[in-house]
Amino acid sequence: MTDTSANGMTFSESQAAAKGMAFEKGPGTFPALGAELLRRRGRIVDLTRPIFEGMPQWYGHQKTFTPTNQDHEGFRKIWKTDPGFAARNLIISEHCGTHIDAIYEYDPEGPTLDKQDLAFHWGEAVVLDVSHVKFQNPDPKGIGYATESAIKQAEEKFRATGGEIRTGDIVLLWYDYGDRYFPSQKFMDEFPGIDWGGAEYLAKKGVVNIGTDCAGIDNTLDMQFSGHMVCKKYGLTNTESLANLGSLVNMRFQFFGLPLHLRMGTGSPIRAFAWFPHE
Repeated sequence: MTDTSANGMTFSESQAAAKGMAFEKGPGTFPALGAELLRRRGRIVDLTRPIFEGMPQWYGHQKTFTPTNQDHEGFRKIWKTDPGFAARNLIISEHCGTHIDAIYEYDPEGPTLDKQDLAFHWGEAVVLDVSHVKFQNPDPKGIGYATESAIKQAEEKFRATGGEIRTGDIVLLWYDYGDRYFPSQKFMDEFPGIDWGGAEYLAKKGVVNIGTDCAGIDNTLDMQFSGHMVCKKYGLTNTESLANLGSLVNMRFQFFGLPLHLRMGTGSPIRAFAWFPHE
């Protein structure tokens, strides 16, 4: 009895087809049957910075390395196969690129990533314009900090468009900084950030996740890490190094920034995006 697949090929014919494809060129168009296969409901905006070797990284975290584990020809040679497969290794920090923090990172009694509710990382979100907050050094008057007053000023701009911050929201702060300076070292070494009063104001409004287009939510000069300490006080998370927030100022949308499922994780790189389901 001959074993025949649903398309009428025998097993040996199926294997021969796979072997032949291993040495042929791919279609060059992806997917081969047309881009319309990728059409989805709504519109998305990618909010993620690329991860690559040599990217700027905070001094307290592992530098990024992406060595080649195998290329197509190397795989064929080692494993004596017809198809070849490529793969790289990732040697990165849990806090690499666009990423989220597990509450445990700054609260030893808080949840690690695998214990943290995923609802922290997706849901209704808004972007506030705090581009009037400018980094400077020295900064004895705190000009480079998003204070409660600065946050309220941004909130008023949002209200003027008919928007409001709601309980359970994810609030992303646009300093008009990250996209200007990434991937230079300046992006990592000098950036504005939120202060205790500004962060606590958002926390008291019921915000669950504070995000930023900068490398971190705290001003580079803030060695007390005030924003993180407010997150510790109120049991909140934060999202750092977001891209393209400037195109979403004073808008409401669905935010997705889901982490890897890392046991005992202190944070995770994410693929963050905004989704407008009705556009």
